[in-house]
Amino acid sequence: MKIILVSLVVGLLLVSCQGYQVKPRNYNQTIQQLNREYVKLEEEFRREFQTWRQSGVKTPRYKEMLETWKFTEDHRRKDLEDLPVRMEGVLCTLCRSVVSQLMDLRKQGASREELHGVAYELCTTLQIQEPDVCRGVIDLNIDFFLFIFDDRPTVGADTLCAVVFQSSACTLSDPEFINWSVNVNPRSAPITESKYFPNARGPNDIKIVQITDLHYDPLYLVDHNAVCNRPACCRNDQGIPNDPSHRAGKWGDYRDCDSPWDAVDDVIDHVADNHPDAAYIYHTGDIIDHGVWETSVSHNIQTMNRVYVKLAERFPNTPVYNIIGNHEAHPTNVFAPSTVPERQFSMEWLYSYSADMWATWLPQATQSTIRDGGFYTALVRPGFRVIGLNNQDCYTYNWWILWKPDYLSNQLQWLHDVLLQAERNNEKVHILAHIPYSSSGSTFRTCQREFRRIVERFYDTISGQFNGHTHRDEFNVFYSRENPEHAINVAWNGGSTTAFSNINPNYIVYYVDPETYQVTDFESYIFNLTDANRFPERRPEWYQLYSFAEEFNMHNLSPQEADKMVKRLGTPAGREELRRYWQFKVKMGDPSLEAGCDDDCLLNHLCGVVVSEMDDDVKCEELRATFFD
Repeated sequence: MKIILVSLVVGLLLVSCQGYQVKPRNYNQTIQQLNREYVKLEEEFRREFQTWRQSGVKTPRYKEMLETWKFTEDHRRKDLEDLPVRMEGVLCTLCRSVVSQLMDLRKQGASREELHGVAYELCTTLQIQEPDVCRGVIDLNIDFFLFIFDDRPTVGADTLCAVVFQSSACTLSDPEFINWSVNVNPRSAPITESKYFPNARGPNDIKIVQITDLHYDPLYLVDHNAVCNRPACCRNDQGIPNDPSHRAGKWGDYRDCDSPWDAVDDVIDHVADNHPDAAYIYHTGDIIDHGVWETSVSHNIQTMNRVYVKLAERFPNTPVYNIIGNHEAHPTNVFAPSTVPERQFSMEWLYSYSADMWATWLPQATQSTIRDGGFYTALVRPGFRVIGLNNQDCYTYNWWILWKPDYLSNQLQWLHDVLLQAERNNEKVHILAHIPYSSSGSTFRTCQREFRRIVERFYDTISGQFNGHTHRDEFNVFYSRENPEHAINVAWNGGSTTAFSNINPNYIVYYVDPETYQVTDFESYIFNLTDANRFPERRPEWYQLYSFAEEFNMHNLSPQEADKMVKRLGTPAGREELRRYWQFKVKMGDPSLEAGCDDDCLLNHLCGVVVSEMDDDVKCEELRATFFD
């Protein structure tokens, strides 16, 4: 659960791969009942905590509460959405209990050192992470929280925890966080199915390769410990374990380890050598490793340099459209608005660096928005435009959401305005965004809502969305809010070239209709990590895992065809086909296949395809109604 010191540590220790979880039928009633119990527990913790702070004595009850809340190693390795639904309220209560006390201490005049000490003790006592990880993450993030606590004293623990742990059990009620919106130009016609139907895959289709989530770790060292009980293992300071099965492999590791340079080098070479006819490369972020407790500006720049230089060497004449991932920031996930007055929090270093490195492939006109906020638009060819977003500002673990949430509307309004101009110019658009704007839990709920409004308005202009972040080969179908029977857009996820965690490395080759610019088919290429590490002296054996259109018997990959496919997989007759989809989603990773996925698990994965806005479970409920017939 790689979770918390409740909120000082939480977001940075969460793995990026999250998924939808179907709610039980009595979910709301259960949550209401549990919330009443949690309020009592929260008040009890407050009294016990204050007793400890005032007297220095931990009462038996306080010790008991801390013991009960300790994190197991299994908890650390799970994502929020992989935990039982009933745990949502427990985590929210734990968050509110601790954060409210930290806030109160600050209001009473506690210094940075005092709050650091309390946070560190709680992090280690609750076994949230190893002591060095606790110390490192708190060191990197505490100043952001102190600034926000001091500058926005009206933001309480309820709001903070509802942002970080957004769920029905952690209710967000502050209107400032909910009521901002984008000004959307009204449609001239009602929502219907798209009138732009691509043909089936053809010989004139445009080939686009997506590479994402490289997660290159310069500290990766072969044979070092892959079971280190930290957010990132296989590193040069973690020793060589006695158990040979715990040692890192030559080409990566299924466990919580990032990519060695040999693996990064290999995938870029393989794409360049085997797909020289690719018209464009979409590189959708997360170059930096998961060593979130010890990042630095210099570390991140050196790591990104090596990757960008390699891309420039291998794709000197092929446009590479790069975007920023949440790991590129220092500290990880934290993207301050340009209006924050303190220079120490500025993101100028990352945006200016990105503008300089991307200039190899992008026109001069993109420079101003990249330097201002890390996003851009470029006309690829007449009638076809790419928009590269920096949607980390909407990531729930970006603490600056708590400062001035309405600033999140700025980039979304820019997106709307670019799409409006593209519509007037009769252009089709591909949107690149590292984090999916979907119900996975990691995109702030109000951003999900506003992005969906934009997609609904411009669904005939947006020909495709391309995401990363989850490390899974998956997709999301957007349905009309106005007429939910209509599937109006599809977001494709490129998976990851890292094996972190329990998956094989992959990249995606898309085939795009040259008139509508919709995806007609895609192929996923992988190598089996077990086999590659068994023969470390030779390069991995990449192979085409599947063609999506062929595997799922689809004429093309339009929203309408995707909707038909999802409905078919949501029936008992489609169960084995759905299982195949899940196997492809985890990229045939040996540990994932060994763990398996039962019917409830399969339904979760299918619902993850059709839910694009938090708490809008209409399409999931439709699937559940047919799934167990």
